[in-house]
Amino acid sequence: MPGRELDRRTFSGLALAATLVGRRVAAEPTTGSRLPSDEDVYEPPATLALVADLYARMTAPLVVNDRGPYAFVVDTGANQSVISAELATHLGLPLGPSAPLNGVAGVQTTPTTTASLGLGRRARRPTKLFVLPQASIGGDGMLGLDGLDKQTLVLDFRHRTLTVEPGGGRGVEARSIVMHATRRDGQLTLIDAALSDIEITAFIDSGAQNTIGNRKLQKMAELRSPTSVWAEAPIVSVTGQTIEGDLADLPHLRIGGMKLPHWKVAFSDLHTFQMWGLVDRPAILLGIDVLSRFERVALDFDRNEVRFLPPESYVMRAVHA
Repeated sequence: MPGRELDRRTFSGLALAATLVGRRVAAEPTTGSRLPSDEDVYEPPATLALVADLYARMTAPLVVNDRGPYAFVVDTGANQSVISAELATHLGLPLGPSAPLNGVAGVQTTPTTTASLGLGRRARRPTKLFVLPQASIGGDGMLGLDGLDKQTLVLDFRHRTLTVEPGGGRGVEARSIVMHATRRDGQLTLIDAALSDIEITAFIDSGAQNTIGNRKLQKMAELRSPTSVWAEAPIVSVTGQTIEGDLADLPHLRIGGMKLPHWKVAFSDLHTFQMWGLVDRPAILLGIDVLSRFERVALDFDRNEVRFLPPESYVMRAVHA
């Protein structure tokens, strides 16, 4: 059956997990304006609208050419950083030569500029930045893997905060799931993940609102879950390019020794999977929709590990490898 169109943020390098919300969806009403406290019980967002609201809040303050701070999305799926056209104009940054930009459906030539980015106590250095409209980025800019070397990215969904800390920093809580990861083009790749008991190559993409798998995984998932209802879901990049996708509510996504509840997963032949040579092997990009099933996720690029903290009130079944 026809499904809704899926909007896809397009940005540089290896950041190509899909955002599965075609139109901007207003967050569901909440009461009051109080931020969650340490006494509050964390409940993962239950709808795509709530995921979108949470995603919009997960930014980090960056200084650009000693001005700011400005709200940047931190994207572990991109190997280069991006600044919005609006902020570049505001700061008077001159445009440099255009360069190839890898998008969801192919490559697009995109303007660049140069500026220094400052995050915390890290030294500021001139950085080549791609220039995209702010509406395509979801913030004033996007910090890619080039700004996260030896650092730890902490996605605290309970408190709706995103921080970058020195690598190997804070201790590990008793209920945390610690997973060692390998590096692939700078990204942390989970080696212990599965969908419907299919072992998969899984990447964590903090710059993607939603999760998407490749067609190889889709074919295998269809055999394991023949009763799943599929909907067509074209994925549209900000460049206007479109690639076909399919969406289904599939069970049994496993990360480490924990099974997560049913959640919608999209599948498509993203240009990303072609770039990584992952067309013929089952692979998936994990976005904020799946990551926010946990209370906190820490990506340690110094130790090459990912630490997942399940919420206390959230019952997830342990499984044996």
